[in-house]
Parts: sequence; C-alpha cells; structure tokens
Amino acid sequence: MQPDGRLVHRAGMSARETPVMKQHAAAKRAYPDAILFFRLGDFYEMFGDDAVLTARELDLTLTSRNKGKPDEIPMAGVPHHAAHGYIARLLDKGYKIAICEQMADPSKVKGIVPREVVRVITPGTITEGEQLQPRVNNWLCSVHLAASGVGLALLDVSTAELRAAEVANPTALLAELSHAAPREVLLGLASADAASAAEPDLAGVLQQALPAAAIRGDGELAASEVREVLGDLNLDAERLGPNARLAVARVLRFARACNPSRPLPVRRVADWDPSGFLVIDRTAQAHLELTRSQSGDKAGSLLDTIDETLTPAGARLLRRRLVAPALDVERIRRRLDRVELFLVHSRTRSEFRAAVRGVGDLERLAVRAYLNEATPRDLGALRDGLAAAARAVCTLTAMEDPLWRDALVLNEPVDVVAELHARLARALVERPPAQAKEGAVFKAEYDAELSELDELKQHGTERIVAYETDARASTGVQSLKVRYTRVFGWYIEVSRGQASKVPGAWRRKQTVATGERYTTDALDELAHAIENAEGRHRERELELLDELVGYVAERAERVRTLAERLAHWDVDAALAEVAHTSDYCKPDVDDTDTLQIVEGRHPVVERLAAAGRFVPNDVTLTSSGERLWLVTGPNMAGKSTLLRQVALSAILAQMGSYVPARAARIGVVDRVLSRVGASDNLAGGESTFMVEMRETADILRQATPRSLVILDEIGRGTSTFDGLAIAWAVAEHLDDVIRCRALFATHYHELTKLGDQSEHVANYCVSARELDESIIFLHRLVRGAASRSYGVFVAQLAGLPEGVLSRARALLASLEAGQHLAPRSAGRGRKRDTSQLDLFVAPQASAFHEEMANHIKALDLDRLTGLEALSLLARFKEKLTKA
Repeated sequence: MQPDGRLVHRAGMSARETPVMKQHAAAKRAYPDAILFFRLGDFYEMFGDDAVLTARELDLTLTSRNKGKPDEIPMAGVPHHAAHGYIARLLDKGYKIAICEQMADPSKVKGIVPREVVRVITPGTITEGEQLQPRVNNWLCSVHLAASGVGLALLDVSTAELRAAEVANPTALLAELSHAAPREVLLGLASADAASAAEPDLAGVLQQALPAAAIRGDGELAASEVREVLGDLNLDAERLGPNARLAVARVLRFARACNPSRPLPVRRVADWDPSGFLVIDRTAQAHLELTRSQSGDKAGSLLDTIDETLTPAGARLLRRRLVAPALDVERIRRRLDRVELFLVHSRTRSEFRAAVRGVGDLERLAVRAYLNEATPRDLGALRDGLAAAARAVCTLTAMEDPLWRDALVLNEPVDVVAELHARLARALVERPPAQAKEGAVFKAEYDAELSELDELKQHGTERIVAYETDARASTGVQSLKVRYTRVFGWYIEVSRGQASKVPGAWRRKQTVATGERYTTDALDELAHAIENAEGRHRERELELLDELVGYVAERAERVRTLAERLAHWDVDAALAEVAHTSDYCKPDVDDTDTLQIVEGRHPVVERLAAAGRFVPNDVTLTSSGERLWLVTGPNMAGKSTLLRQVALSAILAQMGSYVPARAARIGVVDRVLSRVGASDNLAGGESTFMVEMRETADILRQATPRSLVILDEIGRGTSTFDGLAIAWAVAEHLDDVIRCRALFATHYHELTKLGDQSEHVANYCVSARELDESIIFLHRLVRGAASRSYGVFVAQLAGLPEGVLSRARALLASLEAGQHLAPRSAGRGRKRDTSQLDLFVAPQASAFHEEMANHIKALDLDRLTGLEALSLLARFKEKLTKA
C-alpha cells in the first residue's frame, strides 16, 4: 500500500487475494445491488461488473488489473474531487451508489487503511446541492399495497419532510404520485400472498406514469421491525391508517440503510389527507400544463407564470399548493387574506422581498449540517441566509396593524436563531472555500491557537529575525546570524573569533570553516512551531469545523422551522406580486354550486400574447341552472383556451391565489377533470381515439356533482356518426346523471340541439367574422350556436396549396347545398375506377356547369399563380369535352 492509499500488488499473490481487494469484496457483498465507489487514494475505483457498467454508462476507459492473467479484474475509476458529477449521471439513470471511504489518513496508518461504506446514494436520497433541483422536492416514495387499501409515504431527505396518507385505490395513488413526481418509488406488499400479481402490474404502470423515477421492489416488514423503525416518531395513530404507517416504516428503513452513520433529521409526519385537497389527476395536470408545458419544460406552464417566489423553500411550497389546492373554504380564505395584505401594503411587500431574496435554502443547509455533510461554503451560505432572514422578519414585525399581525401569526416573537448567526459570523471568513482542505475557513481571531498558528504561518520569518536580534543583543555578538538548511534546519552561526562569547546553555551543532553553529531550546521550539504551523493549522481548522457543524446540527430543527415560516410568507408575497403586475382579482370562494368568472383570461396565453390583445370572456356555471355549456366555433377561435382558463381560475382560487379576471366567484370544486388535446400511446398500443375514450371513461367514473369537467372535441377520432353518437351520449350523461359543472367544446353542430331539450344545457359560440373571403377571429364568447366551422379558412392560413383549397371550397359548397359529391375526372397517370363511380350520382352537364361556376367563384385571384391557372383551365376543358 502506497502512502496515498493506492493498491500495490505483491508478487505471488492473486489480485483477488490482496487485503485491499478482500476489503472490496466484503463491501460488495454487503451492497450487492449498488455500484461500489471504492476509495483508493485520490480516486474512486470500480472493479468487476461495476467497472464494466460504469465504463459503459459514463464513457470511461475500461482497464484491468493483472491484464491477460487468469485473475484479471476489470477496473475503471474517477477522481474523488470530481465524483459528484459522475454520481449524478448514474443517479439520473436510476442506479444506486455505495460510497466506500478510507476511514483514516493513509500517511498515518501502518498496514492496510481501514475502509467502510459510509453512505448509499439513490435518486431519492440525494442531499448534495449540486445534484438537486432547488425549486422542486426530491421525494423518495414508498407504496404499501394491501387488500384493505394503499399506504403512501413521501420523504425528502434533503429537507427532512415526511408525509403519509391512505389512498383508496391505484387510480388515486397515480394522481398523488403525479403531483409529487418522486425520483424513486419503493413498492411493497402486505404479504407474499396479498395482491401477488399486483406488484409487477403496478410497477409497469408507475414506470409509464413516472418515466423519470426509479421503481424498486421492497421486502416484507415484520411487526417488530415496524415498531423499531418508527421508534419515537410523532405519529397520530387516529389520523394515520395502518397501511400508511407501514409505508412510513418502509421509506424510513430504506433511507436509514442508505445513511447508516447518522440518524435522519425527521421528527414528525406532516399533516396530509388527500380528501382535503382538490383532485387533479395525471391527465388533467398534463392537459392544463400546470407544472410542465406540452414540451416537458417548466417554461410555458402555469407554475412558470405565477412563480415569483424568491426562496427555494417558497418555490417548493408553491408547487405543492398548485398541484393540490385546498377544499376547506376557511383555509382558502385565510390564504387569500394574507395575499391581500401583502398586496395592500406594497411598501412592506417590496422590503420583505428585497430581504428574503438573500435567504437561500435554509432547509437543505440545516439538514446537510445535521447529516454532517455541510461544507465551509454551506456554512457561509447559512450565515448569510440567517442574516437575510432576520432582516425579512424585521420588515414584517415592524407593521403594527393587528389584522396583519394576526394573519401572519406575528403576535409572538419569531425565532431567527440569532445565536447561531452570531457564532457563524464570528467564526467564518467572508467567503469560505468550497472544501475544508482548501484552508482559510475561519477568521484568525476566532480561536487563540488558530490565531497563533496563523501568525506563525504568515510571519514565521519575522519571528526568526526577532530572535536573531535578541540573540545579538544578549550576547553582544553582532556577526551572529540565524540560518536554515534542508539538512540541519534552523541554527545560529557565530564566527570563530566570537565563539568565546556564546552562552554555555547553547549547544554546538556543527563546526564549519567559517565558524561554529549552535542551537538553543528556544530556537528549536520556534523552528518546530514554524515548520509544523501549516499542518497543525489545517488540523485545527478541521477540529473547529467539526465543532461548528455540530453546533449547527443542534439547532437544525429551529432553522427548518424558520425556513418553513419564511416559505409561507414568500408564497403570499409572490402571489401578491403576480396579482399586482398582472391585474388579477381576489376571488370570492364559498360552498355554493356557482362558478362565475367575469372577464376571465388565460394566465399563460395572456402573458405570451401582445399587450392588450387577449380577449376576456364571461362564464357562469351553476349546478341548479346552466351547468353544461356546449361551446362551438371555428378552429383557432379560442375554444380550448376558454375551457382551460376556467379550470385554471378554479385551481388558482382554491390554492389561495388571485385569479386573472375582473371578478370571480368560485363555488368549491372537488375535482378538475379534463379531456383536451389529441395524443396517442404508441408504447401501450393505444391509438389517439383509444386514449381519448379511456380518458373520457375515467372522467365519467370519477366526476361528482361538485366537479368541474372540461371536454374538447370528444369523438373526433372515429367516423362522423360514431363520434357524434358518443359525444351526444357523454353530454347527456354529464347533464342527467352526474349533474356537474362542465364545458364541452365541439364541432358537431347537431349536438347543440341538446340545448333545446334541457334547461341545464346552454349553447355558446366563439365568434368570428368573414371579411373579403378571409376570416377574423373575434375570440368573443356569445350565446347561441356557431353556424359553421370555417375549416377551409384555417387551412388557408396554414398554407395549403391554392388548388387544394379551391377543390375544398367547391366540395364544401356542394355539401352545404345538399348535393352528392362527385369524384374529379381521372388525370394523367390515373385509372378511372368505374366501380367507384357507381357510388356517386353521374354528373350531368348542368351539374358540371354549376360545379365549374363554384370553382370560379372560390378562386382567390391574388394568390393564383400562372401555372395553377393553366392547370385549372386544362381541367375545365377536359371535363367540358367529356360532359
């Protein structure tokens, strides 16, 4: 073994039999399902199958030990200082990483350096800041399947948040998981016999629903193990069901096994009851683009539009509120009142936001300190964040308004952990380094020994000069010099003529041609101190860093509590900022069945549109009155936008946000169900129409009288008659059976007859105006049914060739006149199919003249090219000859 810990192979010993490789084999046996990062000096090495896998996944050079020999071992490695980047890439692919560290300094160990697996990193247990998305929770999820139901637990190790709930069935489970978007899911069964076939089926469904998550099976849990794992965790037995308790035990067991050296900083299970939140299933979340746009990016989503939070914890809280709005009216109103207060007190809002901008991620910094993973830079960020937090709290507590203080719970002092900030400010330099080994972490005056060592490091030479001056003065030898050589170190040199003046306590070290060389106890001590100052300075800084991290860990829970309070205020202030800049209104939320929006707008489309170009619309739905609106109108007129904006307004209101409208009254909605847009599922073998029907079936099964349903173009993926029949039946079911509030956009004009048959169905259309053979979309919703769909005009806007458009106009005119369609005469290279012609009425000369007249009327002469005109003329001549 080399001093730096590198592996040395001794002659006559198999590569697999060396002591270090035996260490590796033991660690690998303990963690067979993980890639073992084995520390050897300045590298993490992988051996055997791990080396082959990592070389392939990370594009590393695959080497081997004892190449060409029977005991050859594949090997690949990465520098330890750059390992985080490589680990992050493997985690993104779903792998587990076991970190086997050197537990002692190789330079101070005789024999084999002890090594242990100190941590297992999985996608759901990451705590390193550079591997985390700061504005999104990194959930590790546990699912416990049982005959009595499904238990669900979510743990974010990086923030020490733990949530658990009982869900009724796998459908509800998928909805909750789509909200959380966990990085890793643990699947467990109640017993070997319970739902024995469900685990692989559910795993496949989850893999399809959560493609970015690692899905893993988990073993059984004995009752004794559950008690041991849960320990003294604060669990409300009445609120938390048995399956949820088992899910909590699973997720904690896994997380603790991944970090065996430190206890988890989890003290309680957060209050989470799915029945208390508005249900937005996976389909509706995707259709409405709540957190991701259709392209899969945050840009263009509703979250991107309303996220003006300035802290990572605030951003995570805002996302959780958006995907799970509240149902309790009083809770919603309290949130809206806080937003209103921040909106009214604009100066305080601005001062608070200016201060809170510097808070950073106190939650994750506190947890890293608790797990003993905090770096000097983390501690510096914590120091600065606590200072900003104190300023932010000060701006809020300065308000004397009793309504303000009650709403923000400011009647009692806010714990800003002042003593921790004071300790960090006193200890750390202004810009601490990223790693402790870089040195210069602490202020010299923070510690007496550190100050002395720093003085020696910085001014050791001056100390030697001062000693030389004192020695000259005390001996009277003016030629005395203190010098240094690599062999003898520091010494005092005196010429032979002055040697008689040397004190008897001095010890002769060497005789040279120019004189005598001496040393003293004082010089030896000073020389030793100077020579060892740098190493001891490094050791002392590490000791002080361990002490300081421990001091922070003792106060981590208080820091997390402060961060949680700041996150709530950050969200309130951010929503007030959005309401102010985008002219949103405060909705009136109640328990009625009325959903009324005056001059409502789509928050995302409005932001992307030119200023003042978005056309607002009014919508009023009530279960006892007009509860189903059939919306017709041209393509591109804004029907889908209208449907989405109504749903988004309900979601925004119930999450506690102002809404994009002049006024709004939102009777609480229990579910938002959506079928908007066309999509297929090629991997699952489902066509666009099949996906449409499956999603529609889910809506009809889940909807209740308090739900809000938006449907766009149901039945368009099949034949006209089939599609119309399905759309009609779905609309009737919504009206007669479910009786919920719904918006149904359609191109089936026949469907508008439902408005004449039911007092709860109303027809509305998005208006358009024809002008000079073109169309102007007014985007204004008016009562009544649209007279036509203007599809040919939209095709013209899309750039279809003029010949195709002319033919389409002619065929449309024939259909609108109630005439049968006749095929075009065979052109060059086309055979006449007389059997096909039997399906049509044979064209007479008069019919041909009428058709030609319609062609000519439909021509757009400004767009018609010369070649197109000659082609049309040739076709007319051919038809006239044959007629």
